[in-house]
Amino acid sequence: MDERSARDVVLVRAIETADAARATWTDDDRAWALRTTGEIVGERAPPDVFLARRAELVLERLRGRFPRLATLGTIRPGRAWVGLAVAFGAFVIGVAGADVGPGHAINLLAPPVLALLAWNVGVYVLLLAHAGWARRRGQEPGPLRRALVHGLRDVARASRAKLAPPALAVATQRFASDWAVLATPLWRQRAARLLHVGAAALALGMIAGLYLRGIALEYRASWQSTFLDAADVARILRVVLAPGAWVTGIRVPDAAQLEALGQGAGENAARWIHLYAATIVLLVIVPRLVLAAIAWLGERRLRMRFPLALDTPYFERLVRAWREGRLAVRVVPYSFDVPAASREGLVRLLERTHEAGVDVDWAPRVAYGEDPHPRDDAGTHAAVVALFNAAATPEREAQGAFVEALRRTIASGARVAIVDTSPFIERFGDDARRLAERERAWRGVLEASGVEPLFLRLAALDVAHAGAALANRLEPAA
Repeated sequence: MDERSARDVVLVRAIETADAARATWTDDDRAWALRTTGEIVGERAPPDVFLARRAELVLERLRGRFPRLATLGTIRPGRAWVGLAVAFGAFVIGVAGADVGPGHAINLLAPPVLALLAWNVGVYVLLLAHAGWARRRGQEPGPLRRALVHGLRDVARASRAKLAPPALAVATQRFASDWAVLATPLWRQRAARLLHVGAAALALGMIAGLYLRGIALEYRASWQSTFLDAADVARILRVVLAPGAWVTGIRVPDAAQLEALGQGAGENAARWIHLYAATIVLLVIVPRLVLAAIAWLGERRLRMRFPLALDTPYFERLVRAWREGRLAVRVVPYSFDVPAASREGLVRLLERTHEAGVDVDWAPRVAYGEDPHPRDDAGTHAAVVALFNAAATPEREAQGAFVEALRRTIASGARVAIVDTSPFIERFGDDARRLAERERAWRGVLEASGVEPLFLRLAALDVAHAGAALANRLEPAA
């Protein structure tokens, strides 16, 4: 999917995950979006096409209800006028910076263009060093590019949009955080393109400034140095101006000629301007335009095929619900005969979380101290739930070992551990302090095994609150 579609998909994900009560985007709305998108794209469409079209439909309906939401759908940076403005501004600065000073005398060892050449060669060295460093340690842009990337971010205005209800305000903050991480590689390419275009325009402006001034004024070229003699100057200029001499065919004077040039009033600077201009073209303008083209190609690739990972539980649930209609979820109870009320509550919770009908595959109860039954559920189930009884006393060698074995059995896919507090409350009453102590004990055992448990009273379930909590367990933070 392209940048715009990816942005819409990330925004819709933020809205749907932030709206825990589903007051803004209801269950009926979600069912409508799933059904309508499926009818439009067809069952053979790729997942990214389905998700992009669904996000478009969702935002179209939501913007009808909340017009301010439209501000989040506008991608402001990267427009053509930004590049033109940067190029024009750099060109004007180059023209103004080409003034060589009073007396119209050009010191061959200290003209502005010599500093321009040195600066660009230094930049090329740093870019090569940074490229090697990035391959070994990971890419991290320099301070100038980081500042430009921050200016190009297209979420700053969106994150300050005042939206109602509050769920949308939370969603905008979540979207701003998620999109800032996902779009940073694209913004870096844009920043690199603008910097290279600006550097090329600055050099072109400096050349134009020299020639424009040379039409109306006569520049005289000479040199002065406290530490260098004519032979040193000749060697330096032959190296610096070698590209210009190669292109123009103008020969750089030897030491004897430079000695005479340094002792007199100088000579007409036309040939030196030609040499410096050709050298700038070869060493600055052409390389910078090539680098800008490379950055533009990278930007275009990311813009047209945005690298949004779709193998997260949120996207997988939507795609499964679209393709299969009903989802299969496996529940593995541990040393626990699940009461009917808890079973019904868990089914309602799974249907709300997965936004589709759910067929629960109740695995046989695993006896105390046993490992889970060997079975590969990653490809056949939307999620696997390990279900525990809070009334039992958790032990590292029992429940903890079971969770670790379950993680090894199911190498991938959505996994979650739910501790049903219904039996505990029925046995000991609604004692908040005692329940909190028991939850701490369970959390200590299961978290030591690498699983964060979710404590729910399945027999008397608050579906909205529990659904949001389960969705957060299934969907990792961006």
